[in-house]
Amino acid sequence: MAKPNTAKLINGKKLAGAILLELKTNVANLATPPGLAAILVGEDPASHRYVQNKKRACSRVGIEFHEYLCGKKCYPDITQAGLLELVAWLNRDREVDGIIVQLPLPAKFDTGAVINAIDPKKDVDGFHPKNRTQPQNGPRTITPPLIAAIRLALQYTGENLAGKQAVVVAKNPVFFESLLGALTQQGLVVSQIKPDDPGLAAKTRDADILVTIAGKKKLIKKSMVKPHAIVIDAGTTMVGKDRFVGDVEPAVAEVADWLTPVPGGIGPLTVAMLLKNTCDLHGKE
Repeated sequence: MAKPNTAKLINGKKLAGAILLELKTNVANLATPPGLAAILVGEDPASHRYVQNKKRACSRVGIEFHEYLCGKKCYPDITQAGLLELVAWLNRDREVDGIIVQLPLPAKFDTGAVINAIDPKKDVDGFHPKNRTQPQNGPRTITPPLIAAIRLALQYTGENLAGKQAVVVAKNPVFFESLLGALTQQGLVVSQIKPDDPGLAAKTRDADILVTIAGKKKLIKKSMVKPHAIVIDAGTTMVGKDRFVGDVEPAVAEVADWLTPVPGGIGPLTVAMLLKNTCDLHGKE
């Protein structure tokens, strides 16, 4: 009787720990610490959890964390103009090397306008239009942390990716636009499909590398995954008050060769790469 397949897990928490340790050593040798500012608007519990994860990681490394919470307790009536004013003030603050606006923003805000207001040189998330595309000459100025995390996870497998078919399940074109260049550079043939597309299952079954960033729990079933695929689960959904699950159902581990767990996979790696961006920008004009 054949032994059942069990996917090898890509331990993002362990990989992130090594990156944070290196950053801590580097920060300890700086004359002044890097600074990261996080703006959080509203009461979304998942967003609050994400910001706290970033705050803890900054404390671990030695990065100064500047937290701006705009909700019931502080600035409950903040407007679009007020939010843009806060971003402009942080753009001028010399103690702040990086600025993040935790997404999603409440519906009344123009997210694009807020992201575009961030100084591209402080846009550690890499969401500003000037940072979303690969320059024709030279490397990116800022690689979006999520993209860097996915790239590291794929490298960790040690698999030869050249010529393989990669399918990205994402509803946000910004994520796909950024990810396309990174995956193509690794020799992959890349295509995108939205999570609500009727042809989703047929498309994902052809993928040697499946990357999902949908934020829909158990979207990807075992029957939708090609045997021996590499599955990168970058989607997160909060269940209850303190538990996160991914886009991929647990049974996928029975057919895939590699899988990123949720939690403990892409999430910690993304935070580590965010802090790396902050350190890289420290002291730059």
